[in-house]
Order: sequence, then structure tokens, then C-alpha cells
Amino acid sequence: MKTWKKLLAGAGLGLALSAGAQAAIVTDWTYTLVSQWTAYAPGGVSNPNPLTLQWGTSTGFGQSSLVITNPSASNSVGTYIGGGSPPATYIAPGSAITHTNRPITGTSLTSATLTATLNLQATTPPVGGPGALPSLQYNIRFVETSNSAPCADPTSPTPCNDIFIQLTGLLNQSFTFDSDGAGPDDPVTYFVNVFPISGGVLNAYGLGDPNKPAAVCTAASVAAPCIGFTTPENAATTLQFGFTISTERLSVPEPGSIALIGAALLGAGFWRRRRSLEV
Repeated sequence: MKTWKKLLAGAGLGLALSAGAQAAIVTDWTYTLVSQWTAYAPGGVSNPNPLTLQWGTSTGFGQSSLVITNPSASNSVGTYIGGGSPPATYIAPGSAITHTNRPITGTSLTSATLTATLNLQATTPPVGGPGALPSLQYNIRFVETSNSAPCADPTSPTPCNDIFIQLTGLLNQSFTFDSDGAGPDDPVTYFVNVFPISGGVLNAYGLGDPNKPAAVCTAASVAAPCIGFTTPENAATTLQFGFTISTERLSVPEPGSIALIGAALLGAGFWRRRRSLEV
């Protein structure tokens, strides 16, 4: 009887070990982030380097362009333990996109794909890895508008603002990582969340605001509602992105997730309306 008790106790211990505790959560990381243009249309657009797209025939002010600025080579970011809207202290600088809008003729950009590669190294616990994550991609639709009224964006002066529409989001991309690198521990799932943090230019169009009409989506040949921004002629407009790493999915519905975290940028009313549309 004692032998069986020992065997059962051992088996119970084995089951407990095999069930495993979850690996320790990595609370701090160092990272590098490299974004570049990997696709664009039409063929007449120039791509002089991975960070730059240029197009159009200058009318005396130069070509229009999209230029990516990546963060410095090495940065750090903490893990936000939870979901919802992370505090600002957990938001790390990402890449920025600057659109220089010039009056041009000829070929214009119509679409582009930005590919971002995030390389993470755990520092607390200091175990290294996981290294480069699978590349993230997001696509934009671009409209070089006519320089005469009426403008699709009613807030635009004449000549009309050009239009960018965000087609894909980057929130809640996930990866798993075992902080001790061995043993029966279950790896922790982390979520990478990318979103604009400054610039004040992103909007939701087609949700009833007369200053943000569905006509902007229609001009880009996408269904309303849509997420995007417009940029004035003869000006440079920069959209700065940031990102977080969290242990839970952020509670932001797609497809507008790229636009903001929770109600941080466009207001809680947008997300309440968005949820009612998607139910």
C-alpha cells in the first residue's frame, strides 16, 4: 500500500510538473525597429532608397514624397501587463511617415505597403531573444486630388488636400516567448500594438460628422467608414507611430485599430459608435 501511495504521489507530482507554471513575464526589452517601403503603385513612382517614395513631375516646387524615419538604433520598452489603453510610460517610439505634398503633374502614387521588422531582446529577466519577429505590414491607399473645388474633405482649402486611407491595422500581433528558455514552463503570449501617437491628423470618416464625410473614403475607392488623414498642398505632414508590448489584447476593435488606442485620440464617442456599427 505504501508503494502505491508513493507511486501515486509521484504521478501526481509529475502531472503537476507537466501542467507547468507559466514562465516569468519579461518586464523590460531592448529593441530595434526598421520600417521600409516594400511595394507601391504605379510603376512610375520612384523608390530611390527603402525609406523614400517620390512621384510626379515638378511644377516648380519639387516632387511629392513619402519618407520613413526609423527610431534610433537601440531603444527600450516595458511590458504593459494587462489590456485596455496602456499608460504613456509604456509607449515606445516607432517609425514616422512624412508626406511632402507638392503641386505636380503626371504620375501619382496610388498605393503603398510599409513593412516593419521589430527585433526584441529581453532584459528583465535577462535571457536574450526572441530576436526578430515576423515582419508586420500595413497598406495605404493614396489619392492625389484635383486642385479645384469641391474637395472631398470639406475642411480642406483649395487646392484640395491629398488623401491617405489606412487599409490594414497592426494592433494585437502576437508572439510567444519562454523567459527561462527551458523546462516545462508554458511560454507567455505577448501582443505588439502599433498606433499613431502624434501629429493630430488621423480621422474616422463616414460616421456622421459633416466635416469627416464618407466622400473621403469614396474618393479613395474604399467603403465607409474608413480611417485616414488628408494633407495640405505645399506642406510636410508627419504621422509619428509608437508601439507597446502587452500581455493581453488591447480592447480596440478592427479595422480602426491602427487609428488609436481606445479613446485616446479620436474620443470615446467614436469607439462607442464603431462598436454599435459592428454588433
